[in-house]
Amino acid sequence: MKKILSLAFAALLLFAACDDLELTPVDALDQRAFFQSDEDAILAVNGVYAALVESQSVVIAYLVDLASDATRSGETMLGGSGGSLSTIQYDATNSYPYYAWGDNYYGIANANVLIDQLADPDTKVSDRIRKRVTGEAKFLRAYYYFSIVQLFGEIPLVIKSGWDAGANARREDVHAVYKQITDDLKSAAENLSEYPTPADYSTSDKGRVSQSAAYGLLAKVYLVWAQTDGAEDVNGKLDASISYAEKVTGVSLEEHFHANWDKGNRYGKESLFAANYIISQESFGDGGNHLTHCAFFTTYEDDLTPHVIVSDRTFYDRFDNRDQRKEASFLAEATNPDNGATTYYKLPRYQKYIDPDNRVASAYNRELNATILRYADVLLVKAEAINERFGSPNGQAYEAINQVRRRAYNVGEFADGTGTAPLDEVNLKNLDYAGFTKALRRERFYEFVYEQQRWYDLVRWKVLLKTIRRVSAANKNEHIQAKHYRFPVPQSQRDLNGELWQNWGYDGSVAPAPPYADSNYEGGDDNNDGWTDAEARYLYEHVSVPQSNLH
Repeated sequence: MKKILSLAFAALLLFAACDDLELTPVDALDQRAFFQSDEDAILAVNGVYAALVESQSVVIAYLVDLASDATRSGETMLGGSGGSLSTIQYDATNSYPYYAWGDNYYGIANANVLIDQLADPDTKVSDRIRKRVTGEAKFLRAYYYFSIVQLFGEIPLVIKSGWDAGANARREDVHAVYKQITDDLKSAAENLSEYPTPADYSTSDKGRVSQSAAYGLLAKVYLVWAQTDGAEDVNGKLDASISYAEKVTGVSLEEHFHANWDKGNRYGKESLFAANYIISQESFGDGGNHLTHCAFFTTYEDDLTPHVIVSDRTFYDRFDNRDQRKEASFLAEATNPDNGATTYYKLPRYQKYIDPDNRVASAYNRELNATILRYADVLLVKAEAINERFGSPNGQAYEAINQVRRRAYNVGEFADGTGTAPLDEVNLKNLDYAGFTKALRRERFYEFVYEQQRWYDLVRWKVLLKTIRRVSAANKNEHIQAKHYRFPVPQSQRDLNGELWQNWGYDGSVAPAPPYADSNYEGGDDNNDGWTDAEARYLYEHVSVPQSNLH
């Protein structure tokens, strides 16, 4: 993917960023003259990928990790955009919603231009490349829309290029957005039939979107859409989620969990889609994947200044010690090779993006991809969709979740002599709907630590308030409200476009309370975030770090 990325930055010079939804390249006075060869089309789609570089490893990570229960910021709690997210005190001026909105619409703008130009019969691009590149662009447009519809709710839906494409664009119903997302992904899957799996690309093209990636994202989108208020034909959407998950081929779980973040395994067999980084890239000034910088900013110093850190040690303590994901996801202690001193961190660091061979270098430059979609996610999506569709798990649901669990404990087909749990204990069985729901939600927590999944999960399960209110660490419980089911539309965007009404509950909003504020979102006791109230109360009452030390 280095080739893709080096060309992507050249493409960025041709696709101008916009403060408002002006979805046209500034220098596109003669757009028809640009796409005159296969190389032009490939260069252009590389520019569509480029929007991932800033958004995925910083913007999305900060939004959906810091605003969840398990992660906090080391910034001054009452100051800075990160600190405000961490304490759930953000507003429409916070920089991270601003960048999330802008970066994703920037990618959408580039995709729109490319898709429209390739549809022009006079464009001199071969049919083979036209088909592939169109598939890539539609997948990426769908992914960008999927990100922002979950973050903001109703959003402008602009799928055409042109000088006035985004002028005074109004926010569209979320279900219209989801319909466009699924239409794009289906088209992408059809256009990418020559590349059914990530492995079907040549070495120089590793990291591009495959048909299986489109199927995997379709499975996830349909599950989320089915769980969205006002969705019609919920069972049909759950059926589609299951069906598309079963179409994902050519990928499998890594035998060892941490292999997904091994610097020598950037395009491993479990990866379906990732943001691709190289050290020479700029990503918020630190180069490469910024997640590595956030994970080990303080290196061997045990203080509270890292940008992103676990909210409380009890999140680490929730893991079974036999589960390899515990040590693969968290760094609880580390020995400094320079002086042999061992640091025992009060609040564990996030191990997934720390290079075990050179931890200090992790804080600055690391040539590592940022995970977006991997096969474990598809398996758990399938298991959840089956349970929701039929009101109980079946054999396919058990096999999907148990495959993930067997890998976690190195047993069954993943046995390598290091497994420590009996297979019968690892494999789930004999659960009703409620029991399987609880187990599934726990499993997603264990599996996706620091992978920008938690906030999305809590929102779609409709338990965000209840979950965060039970976590006193980092002052998270003091400010959470129903409005936090969505992020505020950036004030700067509303200043530019008077048609963009503000989300309910934020300053300047005149919107009535929408469905996500309904009290039904927080119903139930034992089927919320995967832990019973008694288990969660332990977390609430046993804060590892005194509040006075969190400032």
